Order: sequence, then structure tokens, then C-alpha cells
Amino acid sequence: MKKIILASILLISSSSLLAGSHEMCSHLTGDAYTECVSKPNFLRFSDRKLKQNEVIINDALKKVTQLNGKHFEWKYDNRQDIGVIAQEVEAIFPELVTVDKTTQFKQVNYAGLIGVLIEAVKELKKENDQLKQQLGIYE
Repeated sequence: MKKIILASILLISSSSLLAGSHEMCSHLTGDAYTECVSKPNFLRFSDRKLKQNEVIINDALKKVTQLNGKHFEWKYDNRQDIGVIAQEVEAIFPELVTVDKTTQFKQVNYAGLIGVLIEAVKELKKENDQLKQQLGIYE
């Protein structure tokens, strides 16, 4: 029980410091700060012992196709980047978007998209296997 409580405390404290956030990188300056904010570490707690109410993501492919990957430039330094728009993600996966308390800018939990993408790939594979079977193509 003590281990679960300790793990929960660690999870809560680490979750409050979102990867790439000002809070996580505020102890750094100059290029180190920029590097921290632009290329964060996406290591997250994911142990089943910390989770409850697990449910497979349904209609993942349909949901993923509603998202748009975009090329864009950051307004503050004109640096080119690739990603998604938080407001668009929020419309489909509100649990993956948070608002920074200091800036009020929306942030996307990119690592959370991985589970959705895994399920979407599995749906595509199932469709592909069905089409192969209909065409008589066997591997």
C-alpha cells in the first residue's frame, strides 16, 4: 500500500511538470532552456498499478482521420515545426489538452496520442487482412 501511495504522489508531482513546459525547464537559461522547451523528454509513468477503468479506444481510425498534422512557424522566433493544433485535438480528445496556468496557452499531451495511433494501426491492419482474404491473397 505504501508503494502505491508513493507512486501516486510521484505521478501527481511529475504530471504537474508537463514535458516541454516552462515549469519543467525554468531552472535553465539560454540555449539549454530553448532545447528543453522544444525537445522535451516524453518519459511518463504508465504502470498498470497506477491506472483504473482501462478501456480500449474505439473508432480510433475515425478519430485520427479528424486530426490534421501541420507544418507551421512559431510566432516568437519564426522557427519551422510540425505538429497539431491544440484546439483541434481538444475537439476530439479533450483529455489530451491542458491549459498552462501562467500563459493560458493550450498544450497537447503528444505522448497520449500514441495509444490512439496504435489502435488506429490495428484497425487498418484488420481492414487490410479482410481485403487480402477477399482477394485471395495469402502471406
